[in-house]
Amino acid sequence: SNCAFGVIDNMAKLRSTVQVSLIATVFFCASKCSFVGIGKQQPRTVAVDLKAEGNGRPVVAVLGASGRTGAMVVEALAATATPRALTRSGKWQPPQDSKLKLEEVQVGQADVTNPSSLAAALAGVSAVVFAAAYSRGKTQPEDVDNAGLVNCAKVVLEKDIGRLIVVSSASVTRPYAPVGILLNTIGSGVLSEKLKGENKIKEMFEGTESTYTIVRPGGLTMDPAVGFAELQFNQGDTYVGNVPRADVAAVCAVAATDPLNSGAGKTFEMFKARTRQPLLPWYRGKTRYIVGNVPDGSAMLARLRPDSEVYDVPGALPISLDDFALGWARK
Repeated sequence: SNCAFGVIDNMAKLRSTVQVSLIATVFFCASKCSFVGIGKQQPRTVAVDLKAEGNGRPVVAVLGASGRTGAMVVEALAATATPRALTRSGKWQPPQDSKLKLEEVQVGQADVTNPSSLAAALAGVSAVVFAAAYSRGKTQPEDVDNAGLVNCAKVVLEKDIGRLIVVSSASVTRPYAPVGILLNTIGSGVLSEKLKGENKIKEMFEGTESTYTIVRPGGLTMDPAVGFAELQFNQGDTYVGNVPRADVAAVCAVAATDPLNSGAGKTFEMFKARTRQPLLPWYRGKTRYIVGNVPDGSAMLARLRPDSEVYDVPGALPISLDDFALGWARK
């Protein structure tokens, strides 16, 4: 990382290092993970009142509840809210070995590609977790991860629902990174469609009373949850690692029910701290947005920066104007 890229004598060594790093990253993600389709910072929060049922618990809808991550989100929400599991079929069962009882969950039908079904399914909820993803051979990323998310956002705004939590993916802004190339190739451009959906809803929510939180997990595993203290959040899409689906579900549940709404207007990547790797070799160390070693989910969200304050991240090439701007005050 200390090489002068203009010195010819060092080019061969640099090229070899980059190639090894890229190959290692692709192998790691392909073999270990699946994807959904450190300085101190001052907490920034936007409080949003949660609508509550007669039992005092807010109702939180989960779109894509039949998926592995979505089902775990339903389970995680049950501790502090009344979850509403929404699936295309209108049927839902708790995950295997779950202690959650079916009577503790509202079950309904919704298809993110059908706006009219969303309007009925999201009535009376205080927050929505969008965990839907395209299904290979049945749907396309542009219809679910992009247009489906936009359909959901429209209903959220129309019904004055307070929060929209989106499960996206790491590397959406880095299609040229090994992970991005891999996932866009095998996933019919899924990362590109996720990013389009993210950008559209950010525009839609600007100036409204509703808020969004976008969670970009790394490689998803079925390992047991490790807990917040073992996780790291990052902003700027420069690092990747693997993370248990159960931990992603826990983060979504906190973002949907936190009284301070600490995740409002924030987009971040998440992974187990010990698995963290730069998406590209020259990204190593080039971030000041890492949050970790915090045992409380709400506190972790509070330490993240609003999206409008995340700007000094490296570009696609080893040396770019963006790299030189790291740490500089924004003018």
